[in-house]
This record gives sequence, C-alpha cells and structure tokens, in this order.
Amino acid sequence: MWRVSVFAILLPLAFGGQFPFSATLAKDSSGLPIYELQWSFDVVQQTITFNVLVNTTGWVGFGLSRDGGMIGSDVVTGWVNSTGVYLQDRFADAQVLPPIDAHQDWLLLSGNEANGWTNLTFTRKWVTGDSRDRDVLANTARVIFSWGVLDPVTMVPQYHGPTSRGSLSLNLLGGLVNKPPLPADARNLTLTIKNVTVPALSTAYWCAGYKLPVDVFSQKRYIVQYSPVIASTANNTMHVHHILLYLCTSLNETTDLGAGFDCDRNATPALQSCFTGQVIAAWAVGGETFTYPEGISLGLGGPGQQYLMLQMHYDNPRLETNIIDSSGLNLIYTSTVPQNEAGILNLGLLTSPLLMIPPKASAFTVRGICMPNCSSSYFPPTGITIFANLLHSHLAGVGITLRHMRWNKTCGAYQELPPIDQNLQYDFNFQQFTTLPYSVTVLPGDLLEVDCIYNTASRNNLSFGGEATTDEMCLSFVTYYPRIDNFVACGSVPHPYAYADFVSNYFSQQNAITLNSLFTSFTKPDQVVRDGLSRTYGSLQWNQAQISSFQQATSDGYLIGFCFKTDRVTLTQDLLTPPSLTCTAQPVTAAALGVQWMKGGMLLMLLLAAFV
Repeated sequence: MWRVSVFAILLPLAFGGQFPFSATLAKDSSGLPIYELQWSFDVVQQTITFNVLVNTTGWVGFGLSRDGGMIGSDVVTGWVNSTGVYLQDRFADAQVLPPIDAHQDWLLLSGNEANGWTNLTFTRKWVTGDSRDRDVLANTARVIFSWGVLDPVTMVPQYHGPTSRGSLSLNLLGGLVNKPPLPADARNLTLTIKNVTVPALSTAYWCAGYKLPVDVFSQKRYIVQYSPVIASTANNTMHVHHILLYLCTSLNETTDLGAGFDCDRNATPALQSCFTGQVIAAWAVGGETFTYPEGISLGLGGPGQQYLMLQMHYDNPRLETNIIDSSGLNLIYTSTVPQNEAGILNLGLLTSPLLMIPPKASAFTVRGICMPNCSSSYFPPTGITIFANLLHSHLAGVGITLRHMRWNKTCGAYQELPPIDQNLQYDFNFQQFTTLPYSVTVLPGDLLEVDCIYNTASRNNLSFGGEATTDEMCLSFVTYYPRIDNFVACGSVPHPYAYADFVSNYFSQQNAITLNSLFTSFTKPDQVVRDGLSRTYGSLQWNQAQISSFQQATSDGYLIGFCFKTDRVTLTQDLLTPPSLTCTAQPVTAAALGVQWMKGGMLLMLLLAAFV
C-alpha cells in the first residue's frame, strides 16, 4: 500500500490544483495509476499546458497522433537527472526513434523527480505554424504516451518496449475550465434500468418510464450536472452504446413504470409517445460527467410534468444471452433558479433509409440542414446561445462539422461563419457532450448544417441510416439557452427526387421503376424499404465515377426540411435558387451549401419515427 500513499501525496503536489482536466493514461496490473496526465488551456492566448506524473526514474514520452499510432505524431521526450531537466520536441516519421524537430515549439516549464516518480510540465501554442507539429483543435485528440526505465545516454532515449506505451482519445479543448461547485441544496436523482436481460439482438433499444419525486413535480427544479451509471456487468464499450432521457407528457403508472420494454417491439403507446418529447440528458459511449456552466441549468419537473423515459441503446454483436444490465443516468438538481435555463436541440439528418452511403468511399459527405424558416419561426428575437454540443455518428463516421450560416443582405447570399463545432478526427468510442471553447449566438433566420464524413472503403454494400451500430447517423445535440419550450429537433432528409439523375444514368428502366416505388413507399417499414434498395443498388460495382455521381446527388439534390415541436411538425415550403451576387466575405451560396429547397411533403409518421 506504500505506492498508494506516495501517489496520493505526489499528485496534488505535482499539479497544485491549477489543472482542471485530467486523465489516467496507464495503470499497472493491480489497477494503480502509473501515468497520469492533467492539462489546462488558455482561450485568449491559445496555448495548452500539460503536466505528466509517471512512475519512472527514466525518460517520459508524450505526444499528439493523427490516428493513435506513432507515424505522423508530434511528440516530446523529457527526463530529470543530476544535471538538470530536459525536454525535446520530436516528430515521428517512421517506426523508429523520432528525430528532433528543427523547431522546438514545446516549452519546458518545470520538472522534478521524487520517490520513483517523474513530473514534467510543458506548454505550446494550439497552432505553431510548424508543418511537423500537430495543431491542437476542438477535435478528438489521439494522445500517445510512453516511458523508459533509464535516463537517456547521450541525450538519446532507449526503446520503451512493447508494454510501456499506449494511446487514448481525449477532447483537449472541450472542457469547462471554471467548473462551478455543486450548490448546497443539490440532490441526486438516479434513474437506472433494473436488472434487465439485454436482448440477444445485435442492436436493441430498451425504454423504461419513471415518475419524478414529489419534490420535483410539485415545484420545478434545475439540473446542474449528470453522469452515466454504467453497470459493471455491462462493459460500456461492448454493450451500452448510448442513453437518452426524455420528458413525457403522461404515462400509465400501472403499465409504463418499472423494468421497461423493448422500445421497438413491445413498448406501450404511451412510452412510444415520449419520443416526441424533449431530450433533457444524453450520453454516448466514451462520455463522462457533464456539468453546466455557472448560471446555466436545465429545468426539470414542475406542475404538469411528472414523467420521464430512459432509452438505452444496447449493442450485442455476439448475440449473448446472459448480459444483465442496470445502467442509467444520475442527475444532480437544485431548486435555485438559474440566470439562463438551458435546452437541448437535436440537429442533423433524419435517420431513415434515405440516408445512403455507397461502399468503397474514403470520404463521402452527407448533410442535414436546419432551415432558416425554422430558426425564424421558433428562435427568440435575440437568438439562442449554443455553449455545449455532442456530435454523433456511427462506425463509418470519421468527421463531423456543425456549420453556421447567416444571410448577408449586402451580398444577397448566405455567408458562412466559423463552425460552431467540428471534429475531423471523430472516434466512435469517444463521444462526449463538451463545453465549447466559445459560446455562439444563432439568430432567427440563421441556417445550421451538420456535415458528416464517412469512410466505407472496407465495405462492399450500401450503408443506410438506421438505429443499429452498423447503420449510420449524422446528428448534433446542441445545448443552448434560453430554452424554447417543446422545440425538439430541426433537420432535413434527402428528397427521393435527389437521386433521379443518378438512377436514370446507372439503372435499367425496370430497376428505375423499382427504385421509384421504394423511394415513395413511406408507409412501408424501414427494413422493407432498405432491403429493396440494397437488392437494387447491389447490382452496381461502385467505381469512383459512380461514387462521385452519387455524392453530387446527395450534396446538390433536393431535400426536405422540417421543424419538429412536440405538438406539430412543420415542413419547409421554400424553393431557393443559387443567388448570382458575389460577396467579398465569401458567402456560402445555395450551390456551395448543396441546398435546394422545394415544395414537398412526407408523411408525419416518417418524421415522428425516424429522428433517433
């Protein structure tokens, strides 16, 4: 137990309380930390500072990788010996000791060695301008690390061996720097599934209803923090894929509360209706605790609001029959009325078989657009402020961007503003609600677009939008204020007409008739539609010309937009043609956006069922 006490003493001494973010990068065989990382960042100076504490008296390695591997990574090696403290900026261009970078952009701040531990503190700019450095962005960073048992000889570290190394995905710029303390009257509300046998299905959704405690539905309370509760019997990277918590208008306390039901097969109509309610908490695999900033919290309960529904997405690719789960969420709430009441809005591409991604594509882009008429109709006159976000895709997703456009009256066109959120190194196994480095105001009439990039180079068949992990999604859950009552989602779906040219170019007349029938069969179950599309599109070999043509159809074709409130769905009724004006501020025209709006409709059933 000596090592526990040493670590407990050294850690606060090393970090001194100045680093708000931390991660354990490596543990020994007994589960004790042997490589600890903490960091902070400065938005004004655009710098990031790291502090590492490693159980070694030899050298320490740390770096930023493009994919979790060594090649192409920006690394530092450092150590402490009798002559001083050393730090070397290196760049790995092969599976050998990385050569020293000509530009030493990592700055050593301090270092010491005590009781078998090495502590180093170093800093650098987010963007150094050195082509051999990796920029620190609001992406999922692949951190790599290593250590050796001996100090370097002649300034050259010895090989670390196969076990003294590793990599981990982290969001380095996505945390709340000044996390507020929990209020004195904070109370916990834990909502978990009770000993449910996970269905022996590759993908299953489980829904359970809950009645709020008396103190919550008698008077409105406010969520200041929530955390995942992942049962030890259900490995979160293997079985618990995501958790959503919905507000429900009414539930039957006899039939709807308790262990729950398979959402898609035998959930009650009342539980099914909860999907039209607002999401008030969301967690996905890899995520951690989410804390609201000072003065912001999310309302819960009050007169007329008594029920919640927890939706669990289970991933069970081996069809195991003995998985017992009791996972869920823990909410911390207060009675203190915040300065700003938050809401969560779902943006992006409606999840349906009309989201199609061809195989053998290394960077195929789809987009879901929240139309200006939605923000004009529902946003308050001063707009909303987005301060946190969760980007969500599935296994083929490699990059997601939440884009922001505003109408420029001078140019007569939409002008692109800086992205609200962007992750071009998306990691399916590390999804997290993150506080943005900058809050962003979105005004009535603004356009919000979620772009998703997919890599299907290893796939041989068409990928569809759907609920399974092997299907795809393209979503953004923005957290904002002030809350807009009953505003649930805003997005779009490709119109069947978008694929008309592609179908006429690459299919026989008979196949074209079949596809047209499938595209317009919105009363049929999704699985029936996608099976028919798979059979017909399966005749293609999908060469690069076909992939490019399909990309153009997806990006530049017609789409249907919608605004989704709990009591109604509004379809866009506008037709926008690309403006001919130019703008020195480089506006994003309709052509550049890949947006064409047309009059059209889709059955309400599709809209209600398909958006997650």
